[in-house]
Amino acid sequence: MNRPTSRRRPSVQTFLTATSDSENEGVSVPSADRIYRGGKIYTVDSANPTTDSVAIANGQIIALGAAACDRVVDADTEMVDLNGRTLVPAFHDAHAHPVLGGINLAHCNLDDIHGYRAYRERIAEYARNHPDEHWIIGAGWYGDVFDGGFPHRRDLDSVISDRPAVFDSHDAHGCWVNTRALEAARIGRDTPDPDGGRIVRDESGEPTGLLFETAADLVKNLLPTITSSDVEQALVSAQDYFHSLGIVGWQDAGVGVLTGSSVDTYPPYLSMAEAGAFDSKVTAALWWDRDVPYAEQIQTLQERRDVIRRVEDDRTSGGVQVTVVKIMLDGVCENLTGALKRSYRGHDHEHGLLMFTAEELNEITRGVEGHGFDIHIHAVGDEALKLAVDALTQDGGPARGHRHQIAHLDIADPKDLARMASSGLIANVQPLWARRDSVLIETKLPLLHDDQQAHHFTFATMRDAGVRLAFGSDWPVSSPDPIWGMHVAVNRTAPPADPHGQDEVAQNEPLLPGEEITVAEALRAYTFEAARANSYEDVSGSIEVGKSADFVILGSDPIEVEQRQLGDISVETTISAGKVVYQRTGTHSAAM
Repeated sequence: MNRPTSRRRPSVQTFLTATSDSENEGVSVPSADRIYRGGKIYTVDSANPTTDSVAIANGQIIALGAAACDRVVDADTEMVDLNGRTLVPAFHDAHAHPVLGGINLAHCNLDDIHGYRAYRERIAEYARNHPDEHWIIGAGWYGDVFDGGFPHRRDLDSVISDRPAVFDSHDAHGCWVNTRALEAARIGRDTPDPDGGRIVRDESGEPTGLLFETAADLVKNLLPTITSSDVEQALVSAQDYFHSLGIVGWQDAGVGVLTGSSVDTYPPYLSMAEAGAFDSKVTAALWWDRDVPYAEQIQTLQERRDVIRRVEDDRTSGGVQVTVVKIMLDGVCENLTGALKRSYRGHDHEHGLLMFTAEELNEITRGVEGHGFDIHIHAVGDEALKLAVDALTQDGGPARGHRHQIAHLDIADPKDLARMASSGLIANVQPLWARRDSVLIETKLPLLHDDQQAHHFTFATMRDAGVRLAFGSDWPVSSPDPIWGMHVAVNRTAPPADPHGQDEVAQNEPLLPGEEITVAEALRAYTFEAARANSYEDVSGSIEVGKSADFVILGSDPIEVEQRQLGDISVETTISAGKVVYQRTGTHSAAM
């Protein structure tokens, strides 16, 4: 694997500079390595929301404002002219799966296209170009392109019939396989559904080639083993991709041996941390494995946290920290596995799946918090949300200082939102999903009653209830592009360039008008609040003296641009701890 060169730095002393000479009298400050000015600068600091200049030294912010920055200039200071562009804090992603996303980039990736014919052509081309691969592996399909909302093995057989093929859905909750793969796994009409999964069958009882949740393991356990080297290369690819989108920090929402995985992703993270290979601020949320005994798992979590602590790089410049445990509580509504208080429309006896009983969840969260971890719970349906809030608020609520968070909240009962707000629980939501695209209209909304739809991705309601919003992507479930996510949060329609939202309805008819939030609120949710969910808000997420120099230079001002053009704003440059980690081709920052 080609790793980035190590960039370990000695610890950097924080120098504070004030804007008045009297406050700076006697204060020793370094000279600036670089000063940015000549454009709008949004700090996401409520005490000082905008400024006209930022000075950095040794990867940290040492001065804000023209007067203070002038005092730290010397002959070697580089002056960067923004040329009227806009500088904002660099983005953080509060919920992503970069290992899976990076691995997908190395296989037959369908993520950037949408359509039945487009999928068939891409898969056929990949198979032709990889004749020696015994399995054709891919991911990224959307169900709305298939008749009835779900793919069939016949669709894949017509393209690949000479060897087994397996394709994960974009949300990773469904797996589409061909007949050869079913045969290899010995899945037939008499094969029982595994615990926590479902083999979809036709009217005659024959498997259709669609496997939900743990049923996918029946096939995936036969795939070539993913190695630690593969994971490290995937993380390198993911980091490069994130940097191109202005993201300098992320929370990996499931580090360890995830359901359906054959590789432990913790050792590669540790190896890369030891090598100083991250130019990003990474939080590893350790995966809670429902098949491992409680006491054994608690011990392993503590050991893994302790080991990472011994190799942590300076938190201001980047590295990996282990502060969170991730718990998967339910599935997703599209395949009837999201846990609902009321049954699904048209499925009177179906309320979804819960991975844990309320008693089990209470025991797990009590023990995890008691050992000093933050807790991150996947809860899509309103029943799962209720149980998650119950567990996180038991015994009087979260201990002081914890960053407990509930992810997704597709359907949220206002009563549970009120309880979240009063207990300081974070809503870790994925804004790109809150639009009327064909996937939502054809595969999800028909399963929800009107009252359930009324509580669907209600960001303004969450905000008004006092719940703190942290934005993430769930990549590769959906694009990690923060600009696109902001566009949807503000407009409740799809970004103009998103291939999965090109229809007239997605582009022009907002989902639940009135549930939009402001551009400033969306920007904060992708910067300070996401950094806070990741426990990095003390060093990143806003432009303040003493913090890491984590910036994004945008081609347009997100506050001033016409609202429906928000999704077209380009990321020109990404700076992480003072280092330029991405520069868009054909752009440059002019020295003054």
